[in-house]
Amino acid sequence: MIVIGVAGMRAAGKSIVNEVAKELGVSSMEMRSIVIEMMKERGIEVTNRSLREFADGLRKKEGYDIVAKMTIKRVKDTRDRAIVVNGIRGYEELKRFKEAFGDSFVLIGMFAPQEMRFDRVMKRNLLEDPKSWEEFVWADEKELDWGVADSFAFSDYMIVNAGEKEDTRNKVKALMKKLLEKR
Repeated sequence: MIVIGVAGMRAAGKSIVNEVAKELGVSSMEMRSIVIEMMKERGIEVTNRSLREFADGLRKKEGYDIVAKMTIKRVKDTRDRAIVVNGIRGYEELKRFKEAFGDSFVLIGMFAPQEMRFDRVMKRNLLEDPKSWEEFVWADEKELDWGVADSFAFSDYMIVNAGEKEDTRNKVKALMKKLLEKR
């Protein structure tokens, strides 16, 4: 099994990796979906702020690798030959994946400039997305506090998503094919 982790800030293009994976017959998991499930179980409304605050409290109480541990258990329960794990948020999470999967784990870092990411967020308008520049910056700072930049710095591959979506999709597809051929 190959586990392809994806790190990057909000709207950097992580979902493009999921889209391409699906086209190539590779399943994917979103780490934030575990946090959202936990919030819904507790009856907590999911907004940009509540999601970040809940995840922050969870990490401070249970350890910065708690979401990774939960995700790793789910990954190990699958029988997939390859899987994408989207949303690695810190070095502690990265370490857990490396410990769990060793050489079968690779990390792709997705990068896009902050203003470009903000424009994307405003256009897609997801429920849990920020609704203003101030809220967007606050959310970025919260994720940076969790160590997103640290995990990003240890990426095995880096893709800059600052142009046309199709160009980024082509870069991701070429990389994914290369990774899948190796295994």
